[in-house]
Amino acid sequence: MDASLVGTKPDFTAAYNHRWPHSYFRAHLALDYMIPDRAKPVFERVFADYRRVRRKNSLKIIDVGCSYGINAALLRTNLDLDELYAAYLEPSGSLSRRQETEHSDFFRNCGLRDDIRFVGIDPSFRAVRYAQSLGLLEAGITAVETRDLTVNERCTLMDADILISTGCVGYATEQTFARVYHASATSRPWVVAFAMHPFSYDAIAAVLRGFALETKLVDRFRQRQRRFSTPAERETILNAMAKLGMEDHLERTTGYIYASCYISAPAGEAP
Repeated sequence: MDASLVGTKPDFTAAYNHRWPHSYFRAHLALDYMIPDRAKPVFERVFADYRRVRRKNSLKIIDVGCSYGINAALLRTNLDLDELYAAYLEPSGSLSRRQETEHSDFFRNCGLRDDIRFVGIDPSFRAVRYAQSLGLLEAGITAVETRDLTVNERCTLMDADILISTGCVGYATEQTFARVYHASATSRPWVVAFAMHPFSYDAIAAVLRGFALETKLVDRFRQRQRRFSTPAERETILNAMAKLGMEDHLERTTGYIYASCYISAPAGEAP
């Protein structure tokens, strides 16, 4: 990854290193952040392929960059992201009050699926703890980018079926993916990740290749991530894409940044 690009991504740490996710949702709504919603049908399609290939019904998913468990909330219920924004941010929203019991009841009443279990990984321990307390995540692990996993954490990641990510590439590097996949490698999980332009996925793909996974860029699964945060960010990203030879028509004409979808699986299993 080009280190000069890291500073181009907005730092949401201050917005989501809180007990409650309201600041996080407010910051993301301001940028029309939509990638978890756009990624949901892609994940569901890959989950179906995985069940067919591996002949499994119950899945254990590792969400790298899980924040407050948004992917788990969307994939374990029929909710969409607009409904989550409304629930948290509208004055009369079901999740507008900071009451843990009300939040737990909300998701339980949405009919949380129990055939999909989630383990979350994120640098924000408060975000992970929130998602665990509501039952969105079965377990959570923090600060994987900067340290080795403990024995207990490696055990938590064992028997995983699929690793997913919608927003961490550019914050997390191949170091995170190497540690996480090494801990779960005995079950040969697939990996489905969205990388926001212009961040390269090459180093992560190289790590996964070391575990005998083949990585494919699936152009038809490219999705909108969010709006540009500032004119300066737009200029920086477009210039970086031009230098990398990346096609930037969508970024130039829509005002949104897009994310490419990469799917990694053992040879012969690629969906």
